[in-house]
Amino acid sequence: MMNILWKMRYHQAFVCVLVGFFYGSVLFAQVPKVAFVNSNTIRERFPEYQTAKQRIESLVADWKKQADDQLLQIQALEIEIQKKRLIWSESELRDREQLLQKRRADREEFIRKTFNSGGTFDTEAANIMRPVEAKIAAAIQEVAITENYDYVWDKSTQPILYANPRYDITAKAMDKLGLFTDDIKAKLNEAIDKIEREISKARQELSPSNIRRRISKMADDAKKAAEDIVKEGEKEFKDAAKDLKLGQPQDSTKKPLPTPAPVQDSTKKDPPKK
Repeated sequence: MMNILWKMRYHQAFVCVLVGFFYGSVLFAQVPKVAFVNSNTIRERFPEYQTAKQRIESLVADWKKQADDQLLQIQALEIEIQKKRLIWSESELRDREQLLQKRRADREEFIRKTFNSGGTFDTEAANIMRPVEAKIAAAIQEVAITENYDYVWDKSTQPILYANPRYDITAKAMDKLGLFTDDIKAKLNEAIDKIEREISKARQELSPSNIRRRISKMADDAKKAAEDIVKEGEKEFKDAAKDLKLGQPQDSTKKPLPTPAPVQDSTKKDPPKK
């Protein structure tokens, strides 16, 4: 018997510990803080990004010029072959045609290695942009750590359906990079003020006094509408009765019917005559 009681108490204590742990976890659990940033806005005003972008554009221009020069050589050789194919020997013509095929293949190979995915362009662009992107990421991370944000979304790469502008840390990250942000901060504050006004208006509309006032107005409107319906119905009824009365002609020659005599009870006997 004592063993059973001890087991029951043990199970009760274990359940209490589990319940306490569960509620303690719920109470002390922290809701993650999330912010968002627009990295494209930072890049547009970051001088180092613009310099890196110009370097990449210059490389692309050089590569395109090289491809264009190869094309010109191919076209010139094609014209030469068309003009001299009749005066060249078979070996000379064969050599020129092989050279034409080689130049075409070289140009196609150059374009493929340069501009295809994972080619020279991707490699060079990544190497040039990597230090710039690292600085932008470090500025964003510094703001997030300082203000205790757990996650930061980038609107430029991860579209967001809606985000409260007070959680936009773009301008703060730009401050870390020493960029001009007065106009961005002005637009941000304007958006925040607009949302706060909308929230304040919604709270006023949902306040108990305002709800009671709206319900009272709705009741008064419904009562007035019902009274109007009743009055309209009474008016229509009176008009219909008046029209019915005027529509029946009265005959002055017609006499009223005589009142019928009362019916005597045959079961009653006449009293004896004296």
